[in-house]
Amino acid sequence: MSKESAKWLNQKVLVGFTAENGEPWWYRKELQGEESTVYPGAIPVADVERRLFDWEAVRSSLYMDGENGQKILVPNLNAIVHSETGHVFQVPKIGYVIHQYREWLIENARKLLDQNDLQIGSAGLLRKGGGAFVTIERPETVTSRSGVEIRPRLLCATSHDSKLASIYKFVAQIVVCDNTLEMALAENEPEVRRRHTMHSVGQIKLVQEKLNMMVASSEKIVNLIDSLSEIKVSDTQWASIVEQLVPIKPKSREQLVSRMQNKRELLDSMWRTDPRCAPWNGSGFGVFQTFNTHRLHKSGSDASRLDRNMRNILSSDSLREDRSIFAAIRSATGSAINN
Repeated sequence: MSKESAKWLNQKVLVGFTAENGEPWWYRKELQGEESTVYPGAIPVADVERRLFDWEAVRSSLYMDGENGQKILVPNLNAIVHSETGHVFQVPKIGYVIHQYREWLIENARKLLDQNDLQIGSAGLLRKGGGAFVTIERPETVTSRSGVEIRPRLLCATSHDSKLASIYKFVAQIVVCDNTLEMALAENEPEVRRRHTMHSVGQIKLVQEKLNMMVASSEKIVNLIDSLSEIKVSDTQWASIVEQLVPIKPKSREQLVSRMQNKRELLDSMWRTDPRCAPWNGSGFGVFQTFNTHRLHKSGSDASRLDRNMRNILSSDSLREDRSIFAAIRSATGSAINN
């Protein structure tokens, strides 16, 4: 797992719309460098290209040591390296196609959304430039009956270190806490993946057609949230859900038992007092918010959280965990969730 330093996060991850959403959890004024990485409104495309994507991944020949100190070229193999720093991302298999960040995350987003002036909400480099992402804000905010505001985003990501294919997917941001939900929670799959092969080039039309389901997906997510909000969860049922999702098995090591008990206590505190969760205390949505917020904002170390969250969302690991929360709510309450 990548560990991004506080300095890296403060200089290589740009965050927009902070006037509305506040500053990111890693923000440190003293680490910002010559230019701030937070923007009160949308991040200008030119800033993303200048500050993050002003370099390319290039191929570099590989050599091995021969007799008498001679360097012998290794045939049919090369490394993918950072054009400015020389950092080696990987030695790929034959046929690997580089997906440059400017083309695949900016130009392709313009084509997908059919607009030149992108409203960029965030953009960043991870793993010394081995991975990158851009989120494009959509103008519409949808409010559920239970008062939860949802805003759809197009999340674009790719990598030079083979950690990710090139991925385009619509996600939903819960405005009050900046939690990210997958549209697929509403039994939809607005996502496209393109591997780094020769067949990945020139398929933007197919990608665009598959992503045209955004509006319907947003409405389904809102209906899902309302369905969760209408489920009543008692203190006894809440305790049962915690036991299901944070199990302590018999004969577990003392260290593991202590860690699980601490997690249970933190979740219970968030359920009752955290402003991102407590307003929905006593409902299925409150349960979902508590576990989702813990995973996105509390779990793991600060150094790995951003990269881990991004990779979990892009790999659908977060989707599987969110669905396990649904299963626990159904088991404890006997209620159906309309998704």
